[in-house]
Amino acid sequence: MADVVGLLATAIVTQVGTKLGSAIGDQVTMFCCFKDDLEDMKEVLQSIAAVLKDAERRSIREQAVRLWLKRLKNVAFDISDMLDEFKADSKSADGKITGSLSCIAIAPKLSMANKMKKMREELKKINEARINFRFDNHPMIDNEYQLTDRETISKVNEAVIIGRNKERKEVIALLSGSNNKKGTVILPIFGLGGIGKTTLAQLVFNDTFFKDYDHRVWVYVSKVFDLKKIGNTIISQVLKEGRQHGENKEWIAQRVHDLLHDKKTLVILDDLWEINNYQLNDLKLMLDVGSKMKVLVTTRNEEVASRVCTNTTYRLSTLDNAMCWDIIRQNSNFESRTDKQQLEPIGRAIASKCGGVALAAQAIGFMLSRMELEQWTEVSNSDIWNESFSENMVLQSLMLTYISMPPHLRLCFAYCAIFPRGHSIAKYDLIHQWIALDFIEPSNTFSSRELGDMYVRQLLGMSFLQPSRITVLLPPVENMIGIQITNGDLAFLLFQTSHKHHGLTMHDLVHDVARSAMVEESMVFDEKKPSSTVDQKYCRYASLANYSKPLKISTILPAKLRALLFKDCSNLGLHGGSFSFAKYLRVLDLTESSVSDFPASIRQLKQLRFLVAPRMKNQRLPMSITELSKLQYLNLHGSHISALPKFFGKLEGLMHLDISDCSNLESLPQDLGSITKLQFLNLSGCSGIEELPESFLKLTNLMHLDMSSCHCLRPEALCGLTKLQYLNLSDGLNSFIYDGRPALVVDSDIREKLEYISNLINLEHLDLSKNRSFNSLPESFGNLKRLCTLDLSGCPFILSLPESIGSIDSLKFLLVNGCSEVLKQYVRQSQLRNNPLPHFAVHCNDSDSSSNLHQLKNINPSELEIGCLENVRLLREAKRMELCNKENLLMLTFHWTVTADRVLEDSDLLAELVPPSDLMILKLDGYSSISFPNWIMGISYYVPNLVSVWLRNLPRCSKLPPLGQLPNLEELHLENLDSITKIDKDLCGNNGAFRRLLKFTLTKMKRLEEWYTTYCAEDGIEEFMFPILDELYISGCPRLRMKPCPPIFIKWEITDSSQVLNSWEEPDKVRQSSSSPTTRLKVTLSSGGSWSLLYHLPTIRELEIFCCHLTSLPESMRRLTSLRTLDLTACSNLSALPEWFGELTSLESLSICMCPKIELLPPSIQLLTNLQKLTVLGCNKKIVEWCKSEWNKTLSHVKEIKCKCTSKVLRL
Repeated sequence: MADVVGLLATAIVTQVGTKLGSAIGDQVTMFCCFKDDLEDMKEVLQSIAAVLKDAERRSIREQAVRLWLKRLKNVAFDISDMLDEFKADSKSADGKITGSLSCIAIAPKLSMANKMKKMREELKKINEARINFRFDNHPMIDNEYQLTDRETISKVNEAVIIGRNKERKEVIALLSGSNNKKGTVILPIFGLGGIGKTTLAQLVFNDTFFKDYDHRVWVYVSKVFDLKKIGNTIISQVLKEGRQHGENKEWIAQRVHDLLHDKKTLVILDDLWEINNYQLNDLKLMLDVGSKMKVLVTTRNEEVASRVCTNTTYRLSTLDNAMCWDIIRQNSNFESRTDKQQLEPIGRAIASKCGGVALAAQAIGFMLSRMELEQWTEVSNSDIWNESFSENMVLQSLMLTYISMPPHLRLCFAYCAIFPRGHSIAKYDLIHQWIALDFIEPSNTFSSRELGDMYVRQLLGMSFLQPSRITVLLPPVENMIGIQITNGDLAFLLFQTSHKHHGLTMHDLVHDVARSAMVEESMVFDEKKPSSTVDQKYCRYASLANYSKPLKISTILPAKLRALLFKDCSNLGLHGGSFSFAKYLRVLDLTESSVSDFPASIRQLKQLRFLVAPRMKNQRLPMSITELSKLQYLNLHGSHISALPKFFGKLEGLMHLDISDCSNLESLPQDLGSITKLQFLNLSGCSGIEELPESFLKLTNLMHLDMSSCHCLRPEALCGLTKLQYLNLSDGLNSFIYDGRPALVVDSDIREKLEYISNLINLEHLDLSKNRSFNSLPESFGNLKRLCTLDLSGCPFILSLPESIGSIDSLKFLLVNGCSEVLKQYVRQSQLRNNPLPHFAVHCNDSDSSSNLHQLKNINPSELEIGCLENVRLLREAKRMELCNKENLLMLTFHWTVTADRVLEDSDLLAELVPPSDLMILKLDGYSSISFPNWIMGISYYVPNLVSVWLRNLPRCSKLPPLGQLPNLEELHLENLDSITKIDKDLCGNNGAFRRLLKFTLTKMKRLEEWYTTYCAEDGIEEFMFPILDELYISGCPRLRMKPCPPIFIKWEITDSSQVLNSWEEPDKVRQSSSSPTTRLKVTLSSGGSWSLLYHLPTIRELEIFCCHLTSLPESMRRLTSLRTLDLTACSNLSALPEWFGELTSLESLSICMCPKIELLPPSIQLLTNLQKLTVLGCNKKIVEWCKSEWNKTLSHVKEIKCKCTSKVLRL
């Protein structure tokens, strides 16, 4: 394989040359009279840089050139370190000099002189050797290109699917045809790395053949074989929410057997490397649950395949040259080229050299997309193709793509070798590490962050980086309503919503390329593996892995490290001098360590720019952290700190600060405003902070501010932050408290505060979701001319929007899921007629004789909402649309305006709108007929693949369709069906109903009186209606009673539905068989009563009572002996906890918030010996005094006690 270790020299020398130029004009260096020395070194480096492209090309073949480049890189790094070190020492000395020079400044000067002499001598030797090599200053391939060039980002994994349909059918045939009567069928796919084994497995996994299976499970195995992890992954996916996690192999194996025995199940084990027979036999034993289990394994190793299979193996062959050419065509923008005729024979020649590997063809194609005809020829004739064939021949094509990268991108990619194989890399952490290491230099046009974003996009396009999670089908977002949403934008929004942290990863072969490029500069020190034989003196980047004991890391790590990452060092202890050796360290990531506090030597890291230390256990940070004057990025997410250190404002260079979920943090430092370079601030989840410091106004460079679930907002503090682009106030405006209760109706005061947001003229994303404390937005919001996203999800009291919102041309996403129907209708009606899909509003033409429905005939989207269906005039318009032929359609909504006049009967129109059989999500809104058409009543035949059904605002419908027969239905939502008075076996349809239903919602069913939770099947056996239900939501059903017992479910929320709580048998009549396995219950807006439902829920573990009109806790709670968590919130009439409260002996967490009449806790509280956490917030002053009294000392076993009686969490 080609040697590419020398290909980083250009990027490193260029970086150091820039730093020398900056140092020449620096006052510090002028003071020490080193200007001539620096200029001399810069000139030498410029001479060397002129021939580096030829030197790098020759280094692939010539070892002598590689050694020369190694020396050059090492000296360049040393020069850079010397400049940084001297600048830091000079700055420190400057602070101590008074008047004339003192001896304090002489020491660093002498040190600098000695180092300077050594560097010049070494550089002189390297330059003399350059002359002997006779390098050419004309590069073979000049791949320097501007970032603004035409750029196409390929959809990841799309190209590799080319040519695999035949293989998919063969694998499915082998799985379905195999019949191991004695047990599980295991079919391994094996073949070359990068050939498409995982993609083929994904195609099989998502094939319709397996849609009627009870379970489908995907497990990524990787090189690190962990049987317990595999078993727990299977259990968690089968149980959906992963409620059970075992550490004992015997228990895990038994649980897998219990869950999957006699169930039709498909399991994918992706990327299996383990070759040990004992391990593989244990795996096969765990998976041996019966003949209905099918297991598909992917592996590179034929021996692994033969050992794990139960019958036969499947060798995945390479793609033929024509298929590789198809992939290159697709990724190189070939069809848009004007010189296609000349390029095609060259492209076909290149395709023949890709080894039949899709990953290689995809990477080469992306590289070629920026090249001209001559460069295509040079790629085809490259020496790298002359390597002899090996098992990993694909590396040759990947190496060529790497060689063709511009130097800066090459360096950024190669750095990724510091991460372990299969590791998920946080995108923005990676970009900030590049910045900290000076890999990215800000341009006149783009910031460093923007350039980093561009680099990531390019590497994604080349498949050198990949998203760490690939979602085959994006989940539905409830009631998402958008203005000017395109299909692509919607997918991006869903991805953004679902994955806040953008994870990246590298294919194993691509990781090999990075390791090859960084074999000397980047090393992994793993306690479980033998030490590397590579010379450590060249190492600049390192990972410390699998160390679990206190360690003096200076004994194993090189002294010139620039980046250090901890991986799987959960029990590692660091002593006070741990970092004293690492004076050049710029990046320190402690994410996967369990360090409780920073060692004292942290103050010696004068060059540190990037520091990630989440979940720190100590309550205070050391003062020494404020001495890290070059720190740019600090992440302390989820730490236990109660305060940031005094003089925190000394970190003047800090640009990124993440202290999210630091719930113990009580205040921010008063000098926070001194950090004027701060651009990113995340305070989400910092619920303990009561007010912002006055200096907050000075953070005028902030671009990203997240204060979600943080209740310290002073909106007037935002008015000067005019550079803000992202503002998140989700659940951040609910803390205005008046007379001891939330001010849900005191809207004018909060609306006045929102006026300040209107001054943020650069705002692009505004999140006001989950705020119940206002019912309108100010008209001045129309000033936000750059706003792209406005999230109002979960704001139930907003009924309309200001007219000025409609004038914001940039607004693309308006999210109102969880809002009132009035607002949703308002948004629908306000949409422009020419808005693009997925939201299509039907309107009449000028003659009022027909509608625009025909415009949908020739489109085939993945999602479609057809609104204002009352405007359809003719049935033939619906027929012409040919809805059933739209094979791409997965999500479909039909919407009528309930109160509008109609020409056609809704049932007649709906009869013509039969959807395609592959539809997965169906929503019906505003339908006003009494009965349903035939396709709805036979829905399991017409649309068998539905996983989610929503019926909303059906005022006249008196009988529900047999939705229970839908074999794949997982979610059912019934809302505002005014004529439905009972739910019974008609909803089930027949035997075996709702076998996969996981979530059921009943909302605003005001006339619903009865729900028969069981039904009698045809064989006379009584069955539960929803046998595996996970979540049940009942809201606004005041008359509802259930018979004969509660349904089976895990999580239940009851809102404003008191009869559900109170209409049950007396305690002595409860049958044990009727008990439900509920673990979590939330009750909201309920009146008093016996709450006899609780007699049927003995297994409940979590109980939340919110805003209920209780004067005392119901007696039925005494039966909850398994209760572990109890939250009492905004129960303004609750005056005391009962004496029997001490009987809840399993209780571990008790929270009492905004319950002003509770003055003390009962003496029996002392009996709760398992109580670990006690929270009392916004309550009567007397109960807080009790918490601080002598009585509280008897609760010494309670690890966390938090008590505050603040009447206003927000101070203005």
